[in-house]
Amino acid sequence: MKISQLESGMQVWSVTRTKMGNTTITTVIVHPVVIIEIHDNHVIARWNGNAPRRFGETAIRGWKKEKPLLVREPFGNVRLATRAEKTAMQEKE
Repeated sequence: MKISQLESGMQVWSVTRTKMGNTTITTVIVHPVVIIEIHDNHVIARWNGNAPRRFGETAIRGWKKEKPLLVREPFGNVRLATRAEKTAMQEKE
């Protein structure tokens, strides 16, 4: 995502990967981000309901416009859904 695609009041999603404790298992974490102000090279936004803070262009790169579909694995970790899984979920509905 780029700064030019953002609008004030818009809600986007922060997608990050992290380790599950002291293991080698990785999981995907999705948090809501609400845009408050837009400037030339940064935005002021509320990340996960926290107080507003400044985010630069590199942080904005990891944000998604729509909430991504997640798939839970047997060990409790979560991953992003593949294209085939997304189409299968849409056909079920």
